[in-house]
Amino acid sequence: MDKFKVILIDDEPPARDKLRRLLAPHDDFEIIGEADNGVDGLQAIEDLSPDVIFLDIQMPRLDGLSVASNMQDNLNTRIVFTTGYNEHALRAFELSAIDYLLKPFDKQRFGNTLNRIRNHKGARAADNIPALIQDYRAQQSYPERMMLKTDDGIRVIGCNDIQWAEASGNYVKICLKDNVFIARQTLNGLQSQLDERKFVKIHRSHVVNVDAVSKVEPIGKGDYHIQLVDGETLRLSRGYNPDFFALFDKK
Repeated sequence: MDKFKVILIDDEPPARDKLRRLLAPHDDFEIIGEADNGVDGLQAIEDLSPDVIFLDIQMPRLDGLSVASNMQDNLNTRIVFTTGYNEHALRAFELSAIDYLLKPFDKQRFGNTLNRIRNHKGARAADNIPALIQDYRAQQSYPERMMLKTDDGIRVIGCNDIQWAEASGNYVKICLKDNVFIARQTLNGLQSQLDERKFVKIHRSHVVNVDAVSKVEPIGKGDYHIQLVDGETLRLSRGYNPDFFALFDKK
């Protein structure tokens, strides 16, 4: 019988102890790694390719939502969020994640989660986690800094330093004030971590920081050219006009 390979990511040792204890009687689940922060957890996911992760939301250095946003190329990994947040704040989790465990949870509730994992078929939908994160961030707060996977490690950047971003499959070009790099991330995954009051999609493959916009020129048929403070010119497509101009109405 194939076993589900599991990683536990939680900054509280008692919480990991509880998960370990509850998993012990279930022979079809095998713990292959643990981490007490999001950075190490993300690295463990990269190194060990688990089938399931139990992922705490509130953690130092990199929270669980940021870890999830960096998992767009790990769609076969089932995510179970563990959290102390109330159920109202978790309405999106119930719809979009494999499951969530509201602390403190009991043996029966944990058993239901394991059954949901056993019965889940196929890969996680690519758009579920970004939609979940953006909904949650809008209710709570957006991070000032973020970590993004690159081909040679993890890059730390200030969110407001991003001028614009361009999608390329499961990669995205991040254009900062002073340099450019490529992250292993989708555009939707990136946008889910950014403040929706500042960052907006202007084309299916571009997101822009409205604070970096210096000029907007109509070019016909509802399209515009957007000039940024760094001299870059991008196209605002007609279908994205309402969201773009709405941000300026709010300022």
